[in-house]
Parts: sequence; C-alpha cells; structure tokens
Amino acid sequence: MPHIWLDQKVAVQEFELVPLFWNKLSSLQKELQRYKEKPFGIKRLQLGGRGRKLLIDFDTLPKNIQEALGDPRKVDHPLETFFKFDPDAVRYYSTFKRAGKDYLDPKEQERYIVNASVMKAVILLEDARTQERIRMGGSLRGISDTLLADVISFQNSLKVLHKKEHTLPTSARFKQLLKEFKTGSDSYYCLIKDPDGIKAQNARKVDDSLEMLLNAIFRNQVHKPTPTEVSRNYDAFLSGYAQVYNEDTGELYDPKDFKSLSQSTIISYINKWENKIATHKSRSGDRQQYMGAFKPHHQLDLPEFAGSLLSIDDRQPPFWYDNNRNRAWFYLGIDVASQCFTAVVHGKSKEGIIVDFYRQIVRNYTQWGICLPYELECESSLNSSFKDTLLRPGAMFDNVRIEANNARGKYIERMFGKVRYDVEKANIGWIARPKAKSEANQASSIPTQVIEYDTLINDRLRDLEKWNNMPHPARPEMSRFDYFMSMQHQQLKPTNWEAILPVLGYKTETSCQVGYVSLQGLKRAIAESGQILTGEALITKMKMIEGRELDVYWLDDNDGNVMKAFAYLRGTNRLICEIMEMPRYNRATLERTEKDEAARILQSAYVASVEAFTRQQQNRIENINIIDNTPKTVNSNFKFPTVRRFEVREETPHVFDDKEEDQFEYEPTTNNSWRTQFLQ
Repeated sequence: MPHIWLDQKVAVQEFELVPLFWNKLSSLQKELQRYKEKPFGIKRLQLGGRGRKLLIDFDTLPKNIQEALGDPRKVDHPLETFFKFDPDAVRYYSTFKRAGKDYLDPKEQERYIVNASVMKAVILLEDARTQERIRMGGSLRGISDTLLADVISFQNSLKVLHKKEHTLPTSARFKQLLKEFKTGSDSYYCLIKDPDGIKAQNARKVDDSLEMLLNAIFRNQVHKPTPTEVSRNYDAFLSGYAQVYNEDTGELYDPKDFKSLSQSTIISYINKWENKIATHKSRSGDRQQYMGAFKPHHQLDLPEFAGSLLSIDDRQPPFWYDNNRNRAWFYLGIDVASQCFTAVVHGKSKEGIIVDFYRQIVRNYTQWGICLPYELECESSLNSSFKDTLLRPGAMFDNVRIEANNARGKYIERMFGKVRYDVEKANIGWIARPKAKSEANQASSIPTQVIEYDTLINDRLRDLEKWNNMPHPARPEMSRFDYFMSMQHQQLKPTNWEAILPVLGYKTETSCQVGYVSLQGLKRAIAESGQILTGEALITKMKMIEGRELDVYWLDDNDGNVMKAFAYLRGTNRLICEIMEMPRYNRATLERTEKDEAARILQSAYVASVEAFTRQQQNRIENINIIDNTPKTVNSNFKFPTVRRFEVREETPHVFDDKEEDQFEYEPTTNNSWRTQFLQ
C-alpha cells in the first residue's frame, strides 16, 4: 500500500505495480528510464539495488492507478466532521497555573488543547450517533465502545490532516474520563495531569527513544502491520529472536536498553487501524477553474455588529512609485459590519509585513479601548505559518477561516474594488486595468504619472481616512468609523495577551534585580492581570525571578511606549509574570495630587512587602554560632627572631603558715560628745 515518504511525498513499491499495472518489472523500469529527463511521466523517488527498495512517486502515476491504490494523505473519519480546535481550551490552558503558581509549559498546553478538542468532537459524535440509533429503532448499548474505537483510529487522521497527536486513554479509563469531561463542573481541569503540582509517582514507561522505535517498526516494514503484529515483533526483539537496526547509521539496538510493554500500551503510541481509510475524489489541476465551475458560492447576510468579523488581505494600489513600474504593498483589515478599515501597514515588499500588520491590529484596538474581533477571514499565502500559534482559535481570534486560492471567499476583495473606483480613481497617477469592461474604467489618453514613494503612501492613507469618514451604507447619518465604535458586539472577549505576545512581541534579554525588571531604560514592577503585585503574591514571584536572567516579550503602542510586557525565564518559555511601569509621584509634599498619593501608597506597599519578608526570614534564624579550632598552619618551624612572644612560665607558689588569727576585742567609747570625738 502507498505510504508517506519524505516531505509529504507518497512512495509506491514495485510489487504494488507489478504485475497488476505492468506485466513485469523490466517494463516498469523501461518506462521509468523513458521519462527520467522529461517534465512528465512516472518518476523514481529512490533507486533500487544494494539493499535499497525501488520507490516510485505516487503523484506521477496515472490517475486511474492513483485511485486504485489510494492516497494515504486523504482521509475520511467520522470524528473529522465534528473536530475543530476548541478556542475555550486555548484560553483555559494558556492561563491555567498549576497550584496557583506555575503556568503550563507550551508542550503541556499543546497536548491538553488537542485532547480537549478531540473530547468535544467525541461528545458531538455521541449525540449524533445516539439520535441516529433512536431514529432507526436500534439499541443504545455499545455506543461508548464505538467511541473508544473511533478515538483510537482518529489518531492517524490527526497526524495526516493536522500534524497533531492526542494522548487520550485507549482503555476503559477513557469512558470514565469522558463522563468526567461531560458532567464535571470544570471539564478542562480533569484532563490536566498533576493539576495540584504534586509530582507524578510513576516514571514514564515509554520514553522518546522507545516511542521512536515502535513508530519505526510500524512504518518501515514492507507490509502494513497491525498493532498486534507490532506487539509480536517487539516481544521477539526483547526475546532475542529479532534484530532491530538503523538503516541510516547501521546501529544495532540492544534489547536490554528497552522495557517490556503490554499490547494496550503499544496501541496508545501507534495508530490502530480499525476502519479502512477511503480515498477522496481527485481534484482538478486548476483550483480556481474547478471552484468556478462546480463549487456553489454561499449566499450570506452581512453581520450587524462591529467586531464580529474582520476580513484581511494584501493589496497593491494602482499607482507607480518609480519608472520601473513598481507598486507599493499594503496589508489591510476591514471590519465587515462597519466597512471600516481598522489596520493598515505598507512597504516596498511583502517581507515582514504580515507580522507588522497583526501588531498594528493589537495597537489600534487597544488604543480605542475595544476587544479584538471574534472571527478572522484571510488568505493562506502569508497566514498559513501562524495557524498553530497566532491564528489558532482562542489565541488572537476565536474563529479563523483561511481561504486557499479563493478570492470570492474574502469580503475585503469587494471593498478593494469600491476603494479603487470610488476613491482612488480621481487621484493623479491612477492606473486603469488593461482589460476593464466599463469604458469609464479604461485607460485614458493621458500618460500615467509616477508618484514619489512617500507621497504615494501619504495619499493612500488619506484615501483610507476619507473612506472611513464616509457615510455607512445602512446608517447614512453615521460615518463608517463612528458605526464601528458605537456598534461593537457585547460578547467579544478580552485580548489573550498570554497567547499572542510571544509571537508578536519584541524580545529583550534582561534580569530582575531588587524587585524590578529593566526594560527600555525603565525599572518596571512585577505585576499580573494588569495590576502591580504586593504582599505574598509579590514575594511568590520574586522567589522565582529575583536575580534570574529573563526573556521579556513586549509590544509598543502607536506612540512607542510599552503597551504590554511579559517575563519568561530564559530558555524555558515558561510565563512567570507581567511587568508594568511603576507610577511615580512628586517628591515635594505640597505639590502632590490624588494620583501622586495613590502612587506613593502603591510604592510603599511594594517596598514594605519585601521588607516584611526580610524580617520574617530573619526571625526564622535561631541564635546559633560556631567555634572553629581547625589549625591554620602545619607547624611553627619558621619564626622571626625579633618578634616577642608570650611564654607561659611556672613559678613556685608561696605557702603561708597556718596561724591563728588575731583576736580583737571591741571597746566602746564612753564620751559621746561630738566635740570630744572630733578632738580625739
């Protein structure tokens, strides 16, 4: 059966083609040689001989042979109909803190987001399957078993279509987990391993090298083995009856370095195929022609509220800025409900323009005090690289629709036409389309004038200003921009800074010293959720970052000031805290305002938190000391002759005779006169 080779190439082996499609191997080899240097015909992926297998490129075979063999890149699975990445899971796991302190690392977030999205799809599939059995009068018994089988077999669909893998249990534990996910008060919490911060008691049984070995046994054999066969192969390897080696390095693996595994464990790390994957109908080579001839377009109503849908695309305004007929590149975003252009960036090329565009979206919407749009529609050429990061549902937008080679699928394309003919056409230097249908839009006899680049950019921005200030089609009493600001949807969600800042933000290497993190020449305070921390919360963060090297990701506003900044431990990609500029107050008491007084109280609380912790730590230390009598010298052989030293000398003690003490009798004075006593 054809299998995926390198770089998403599909390889077919000779025994799959001979004698079914070619009578003998020599005929196949002659045809391969015949088309070797030609741009068409069947091609080799790997030469045969010397222990290597002859591999043929599946995509170069005739269509009838491709359909007969089946393309493993095209899958069809019952869960795929319901599966999509859950935006609420992205929000939950990107902000979840284990034991209230530590954020999940990126790999854990990725794993739990995929698992939660699969569980949501399983719930939808269960509802659909239950309704179908009720409609058909069948029994509901055994539905949970079919769901478990679907979860196991869905693993391969995830790999092929989304380049992901789930880690949900493939045993009876899955049923209990599904029940907890559906009925628990916090569905996403039950998927987290060790949510309270207690270390796992059992070490991981299957490490990366063992997982790689199982996947290699499953993939690299001539025939497609079942998980049961892989389990037998692995047991034979551990028993010494089979040898496992690396074809690239020649390394022979030692069975003593690997652990014994049950069959259920092996199933959880390789994909168990219970349903045969079916192929899809081959597509036309010309995608646009195919969609135009066979794909009906949707008839849709425009949204009423601003922020519901943002449509973006690149554009080259019809003006030249040099004699080589070069045109500037713009990337624009338009709010569909208000028809207002909300973000614009420009340049002489597309290089880096898409990142600047998303930064500008965040700057503008934050400056206007509104939430980011709920949904985005965009083209794939510049945006496909962000689909697993910035454009994952729940990161920057809750829903993202990437249109691949489908100009009719983006609303902004229609607005570009209106801008071209309603606003730009009257400007000097406007370029007409070579084959415009309307005579009014065709080129005139006047030569087209070249516009200096800076002037061209300035004029195009003024055109967009004019467009945004023109009346809204449905509400002529309001401009497009006024409609945009006043008709924001009430259910829009706050910006998910934790998810977008590592992608869009600028990176600065710095450190935390004495409770402050330096950024752009300012010492910024430790904060979280937009508030500067004090008390125990501040001390908890300082224990993690004080004196440590940090990576700070930050984004500036339209005035160049830091708008938002997050600190990560260097080299770990683990989010620790937010950092914010500490508000300052006037040194002179007489000139302080209420704002100054609030800043003074905050700074005092910030400093007092550290001082209180210092006293607490100091009081914990008991009054213990040490006397160290360890000799400092080996001997006293070297001495200066002129140095005087104290020497202990022994003297003979004086011994007193034992005699009786003198006895003195008391004789009282008879004359008590003071004069008498004075004269005596």
